[in-house]
Amino acid sequence: MGRAGLEAPPPPCDATVTPGARGRQGRVGPRPQSLAFLGCWPRASSPPASPRCRRRCHTMAFVTRQFMRSVSSSSTASASAKKIIVKHVTVIGGGLMGAGIAQVAAATGHTVVLVDQTEDILAKSKKGIEESLRKVAKKKFAENPKAGDEFVEKTLSSITTSTDAASVVHSADLVVEAIVENLKVKNELFKRLDKFAAEHTIFASNTSSLQITSIANATTRQDRFAGLHFFNPVPVMKLVEVIKTPMTSQKTFESLVDFSKALGKHPVSCKDTPGFIVNRLLVPYLMEAIRLYERGDASKEDIDTAMKLGAGYPMGPFELLDYVGLDTTKFIVDGWHEMDAENPLHQPSPCLNKLVAENKFGKKTGEGFYKYK
Repeated sequence: MGRAGLEAPPPPCDATVTPGARGRQGRVGPRPQSLAFLGCWPRASSPPASPRCRRRCHTMAFVTRQFMRSVSSSSTASASAKKIIVKHVTVIGGGLMGAGIAQVAAATGHTVVLVDQTEDILAKSKKGIEESLRKVAKKKFAENPKAGDEFVEKTLSSITTSTDAASVVHSADLVVEAIVENLKVKNELFKRLDKFAAEHTIFASNTSSLQITSIANATTRQDRFAGLHFFNPVPVMKLVEVIKTPMTSQKTFESLVDFSKALGKHPVSCKDTPGFIVNRLLVPYLMEAIRLYERGDASKEDIDTAMKLGAGYPMGPFELLDYVGLDTTKFIVDGWHEMDAENPLHQPSPCLNKLVAENKFGKKTGEGFYKYK
């Protein structure tokens, strides 16, 4: 095809083309010259525009207005969809997990409020955080002890404590809950905090076994609610499971992924399925080890040795059970069994139930499958 195929058609309606008008047509919202080219804007020297031309002009003006509205709406939607940059974090629960989350958040430049029921618990938590930080500093600043001391002091200064969660969540970008694994207690907590937190605040639960959706439903911000599952010990373990419910917005999900990365963690994504990724695979493995022992197929010592030397695991299943806590494992299994009683992977263990009934939870009580001094 020759260049004639690219030439503009002659102007309709006897309108005169203004020189240079074709070069201005890329503008948003046609100017008079470009409308002259379209045959909808008569020049002074042209005869009056016909009704057909006037209709074209009105149509063009309407289309232009709609286009500008569309651009404006898109810009507004884009702005509202921007991710939340988490700077201020409230951690509910001063236990091992909560204190660990508070520590890594403060150590990476976030301001943190750690909340628990009593000042005694919080004092113990703060002391544990300081001891942990000094271990980190000793390793990280081995050749510069002064810098290590400054790191510890700066991190501790970023952590404040409170016994009243409702009074501190108003300034939080993110609230992370790490309290007892009890759905009713978690629901009551989040239902109350929902009334005091800012509109943009994201809520997250560190639960390892409960359904995130069931917790989120206690609030009016299901789109700003997700699971944020850390692993023990938090300052050491790199993994974070980010759990997205069917109601969690993409904006919330991406904000939590970015927050996890800011902590120096490696986030992985999972739907709101029982146990998420790690526990869904780990707990059945631990329970099968117990059943192997219950049947007398092998001793717990040999099972631990076999998995360490044969599979390369750093701990055997019974060592890990004692480390995690037998009560925690039993709680998870019982919850899964209640949801799916026919699943053989979720069947209770008489041996595990007996030890828990005797308050032998593992390392934290001095005895579980093994005895500890």
